[in-house]
Order: sequence, then structure tokens, then C-alpha cells
Amino acid sequence: MSQPAKQTVTIFVNTRPEEWPKEKISFEELVALAIKDENPPPAPNTQYTIVYSKGHSDNLKGKLTAGKSVKVKDGMQFDVDPTLES
Repeated sequence: MSQPAKQTVTIFVNTRPEEWPKEKISFEELVALAIKDENPPPAPNTQYTIVYSKGHSDNLKGKLTAGKSVKVKDGMQFDVDPTLES
């Protein structure tokens, strides 16, 4: 028997559960998930810091930077925070 080709995992973005259908998630996709329900929306030039935890054994926790992605795991947690400019 063959297994289904696509399987979703539940990740947590700023404590909100999100179903994710891909093997990896990018910095930009995480920002989009984090701000999708914000009202009013953040300023277009807002920058973000992303820290993750509960990842795969070879990459349990870390920071994600713009243009990069990370392999997701069920229950993985992402904190997406606007970066304050001084």
C-alpha cells in the first residue's frame, strides 16, 4: 500500500495552531501567517525576528532569517515578532 503524498502538520505561530501542508516553511510564509489577522495591518516596511523551537532533532531550535526556510515538524513552535527600530 502507498502512503498519501501530502500530509499536514500542526505548527504554532505566536501560539496559534496552523495546519501546514509542506515539508518546509519559509521566513516569508511565517510572517504572512503571523500577520494575516492583524487589524490594522502592520506598516509595509516592518521587519521581523523569527525564533523557533521543538524542531527536528538535528535542528531543535534557532532563528530564521529572511530568504531562509526550515523543515517543519508536528508541534513545532514559531515566535514571529516585529523588530523595533531605534
